[in-house]
Amino acid sequence: MNTITEQRETFKSPGQILRELGVSPSNSYNNRKNASRGMAAVTSEPEVFPKTSSDKTGEILISKNIITQSDLSEAMERKRRQPTKYLGQILCEMGITQSKIIKTIYFNNKRKKLGEILVDSNVITDEQLNDVLIKQRHQKNLGMHKHLGTMLTLGNTITEANYINALSAHFSMPVVSLKKFKVSTSLQKAIGEQYALKNRIVVMSNTNHKLTVAIAEPHLSIFEYLEKAMPKGKHILFCQARSAEIEKCLNEKYDPFHMVLYR
Repeated sequence: MNTITEQRETFKSPGQILRELGVSPSNSYNNRKNASRGMAAVTSEPEVFPKTSSDKTGEILISKNIITQSDLSEAMERKRRQPTKYLGQILCEMGITQSKIIKTIYFNNKRKKLGEILVDSNVITDEQLNDVLIKQRHQKNLGMHKHLGTMLTLGNTITEANYINALSAHFSMPVVSLKKFKVSTSLQKAIGEQYALKNRIVVMSNTNHKLTVAIAEPHLSIFEYLEKAMPKGKHILFCQARSAEIEKCLNEKYDPFHMVLYR
């Protein structure tokens, strides 16, 4: 009998529950209405997302009149489909002048460091990056400076493919294969055979408006030198290639004794 009484006492009307909570039943409708209005106000406000590095880089490129808002919208749409690619790479693929992209990203401190790219790509961990940076500083103090990518590759921490892909992202350069490519004397003369041999550059094509070259170890000084050598209305596209493929191409064209003169 006691059990039945206890069960009956647990059933309370909505009015009773509201009174126990300190809410007047007569005001419950208004309270619900006000709550609904508050929720509607919150949901009607546009959601604000923090700007990404790509967004900021895009804004800088627009402010420098290098790309348009339409270019950026298209590039960001492509990036959503290819999230592992950086904005600079995508813009180069779209035909935006590579040198302007590289310079703008570089001088506005928006270019990702090689180590950061390798970490972002899950190729190495933060701990591995810190370890090799410590070793690199130690060797530099001893007068034996080595590039980060070289140290990681020689230590079998990353593969050559990992290194090439990271350089491609770092410099906004497309990756090319030279496996079946034959070096042409006339093409090499477009930048000077001596300069090409000294800096291990292979000229892939040459038209009235564009010169395309492949390089294993890109450097801003090389970009600037060759850009200045281009006639008005012509730009140069730098591509990333494997060092072994570039060496093979040059060795097939020039005998070892000839190359020694330019090393």
